Amino acid sequence: MSSADNIAKLNAIELALNKRWPENKIEPTLDRILALTDALGSPQFSYPTIHLAGTNGKTTTSRMIDHLFSELGYRVGRYTSPHLES
Repeated sequence: MSSADNIAKLNAIELALNKRWPENKIEPTLDRILALTDALGSPQFSYPTIHLAGTNGKTTTSRMIDHLFSELGYRVGRYTSPHLES
């Protein structure tokens, strides 16, 4: 294959990728999530929640929070998703 053929092939691939949805039309706002929560009656406000995110320490932190609030007499629920490896 010539250099011109390679460039033409790469241009065709780029054009195909640019036509895909939603990769090139991402709307980095919360508007759609807000519309969904409004339609559901704003369930996020129906009970107090602590959401943990990050790279390391979430399980340990959630267990400590669970224990502390339980000792204070609060009813506590905890959900942790399984650790995934690739």
